[in-house]
Amino acid sequence: MLVSMTGFGSSSYEDSNLSINIELKSFNSRYFELNTKSFDLSGPLEYKIRNYLKKQLYRGSVTLIVKVDSKDSFKFNDHKTASVLKAYDEIEKKYGVKLNYSQLLRNNDILTYDSHSKSIQNKIFSSLKLATKELVQMRKNEGMQIEKEFFKYLAIAKKDLMKIEKIQEKVHNKKVNSKSNIENLDEIEKIDISEEIDRINSHLKQISQSIKSPQLSGKKINFILQEINRESNTILSKFLNKSVSKYAISLKMQAEKLREQVGNIL
Repeated sequence: MLVSMTGFGSSSYEDSNLSINIELKSFNSRYFELNTKSFDLSGPLEYKIRNYLKKQLYRGSVTLIVKVDSKDSFKFNDHKTASVLKAYDEIEKKYGVKLNYSQLLRNNDILTYDSHSKSIQNKIFSSLKLATKELVQMRKNEGMQIEKEFFKYLAIAKKDLMKIEKIQEKVHNKKVNSKSNIENLDEIEKIDISEEIDRINSHLKQISQSIKSPQLSGKKINFILQEINRESNTILSKFLNKSVSKYAISLKMQAEKLREQVGNIL
């Protein structure tokens, strides 16, 4: 089955002390790329998240947004604050000036950020799993729609190939029956496109099998489509017939439409 690289998932968690909101977005990319926004996690947890997403999503440009609101996110340094306030008071009395106390919080030791506890990190990871599950399901649903498009273009390509094969057989039989001199046989051999037709037919079957396969197939299908395009060009150059050209060009068009869709799948 085909699976899209595009998807979206979200999840949330909330209790009296903690609120977690997660958004996960995935778009087309040749490789797995993770961009994280709006959160500060410990190194081990971020590494764990990155490995988990890569295993679940395989490929794609992934954006992860995590918003955590915890009552215990900051620690207040009471002793340092008392010491600074005492110093402020002494300066004001000694020099007769009025200090701006709003500058107090700019002291990095007054309020310090406390990295999330193990319990909070576990809740973040559990919420991430739910968002990932939703995204994966959306990818599968979109993949089903892409699959329908694939079979539509494949059906047209198979019809084009059948038309080409019939015309080639008709022309071949006509030349064989007209005269059997060496010159005519050489001409028949030059315009023989039987091998190209057989290879394209084999390629189309491989694509159908790849679509039905549980294995990821985007890169494989893209390679096969390049081969179909190459064989179609050979047919156009060898068999100079208006009807064959029409169907060969249509075949190339279906392959190009399929390649556009391949860019959206794993």
